Amino acid sequence: MLSTSLITACIIAFTILQGYWALWEYRTAPSSGCLDCDIFSDLLLSAVLPVLAIGILHLVYRWTNPGMLRKTIFCVGVLMLCWYVIDTVIFDEREASWSTYTNIWSIGLGLCIMQICTFGLLFGVIYPVLCFKKK
Repeated sequence: MLSTSLITACIIAFTILQGYWALWEYRTAPSSGCLDCDIFSDLLLSAVLPVLAIGILHLVYRWTNPGMLRKTIFCVGVLMLCWYVIDTVIFDEREASWSTYTNIWSIGLGLCIMQICTFGLLFGVIYPVLCFKKK
């Protein structure tokens, strides 16, 4: 139970940290969905997506029982994909919806690739320590 809480806390903290890092220059821009919302509340609310995705992935792990390396790779991959979607959606709300952009997904990738990879690698190191017990 403690490891689940720590993994959830890491996912939420990493989502907020990498989002701030990736979208720093848009932190004061108004959101097209909520003019009074700041970027912290957007990132905190968006952290539900990776928490649910990793939770569902852990339910699948109960049935399939893959090895430690596969679990880590799948969790990091799903987490990085969620972060990419979150960052691109927030970029769309705070910048692209106020301007003319032709392909926000490629621009979003350019904005957040370094941050996603950095926090993905960090999570890949922390996850096995938090999740797997020595037998």
